[in-house]
Amino acid sequence: MKDIKRVWCSAFKTVVPEDYELWLEDMAAQGWHLDKIGQWSSILMTFKKGEPRKLRYVYDIQITPKKDYMEAYKQFGWEFVGQMASVYIWRMAYENERPEAFTDKESMRERSNRVLTAISISFVVLLLGSLALFVPQLLFAQTLTSSDRMQLIIAQIFVLLIALLLGGVMLTVRKSRNR
Repeated sequence: MKDIKRVWCSAFKTVVPEDYELWLEDMAAQGWHLDKIGQWSSILMTFKKGEPRKLRYVYDIQITPKKDYMEAYKQFGWEFVGQMASVYIWRMAYENERPEAFTDKESMRERSNRVLTAISISFVVLLLGSLALFVPQLLFAQTLTSSDRMQLIIAQIFVLLIALLLGGVMLTVRKSRNR
């Protein structure tokens, strides 16, 4: 049996923070444990085989965390697992009752709003990028070769597809706020 498990694009498959936490917790219950999370973990995440454990994970997006952010979590017994861009991952072992990092619906809604804000910014940037790829096609149509035109069109389609995927992610996260 393999002692290492790699999961590709986990952050893109499970986009709702609560669902991502539950997925990580299920992996731990099966004996698959994160060693650490780094900037590229959203693309490739590595788990090591161990004893099944009850671990509570927290997915917390903080674009500009407050000065005491890290210390506050640690004071309440949370272990910092790592960070993927603006997403901080925390965990805590438990026996009986699953611990909560967000104690009320309002704090969970605030977290979802932070996630939505981050995704929305990326969405807008990609839409603007797609428009920027269209401008040369209009302004320099006479001077572009067919190969140049084709490259611009392919790039524009690629950027639009990513923007559409982000739009779908935004809708999924928005719907999850009402659970």
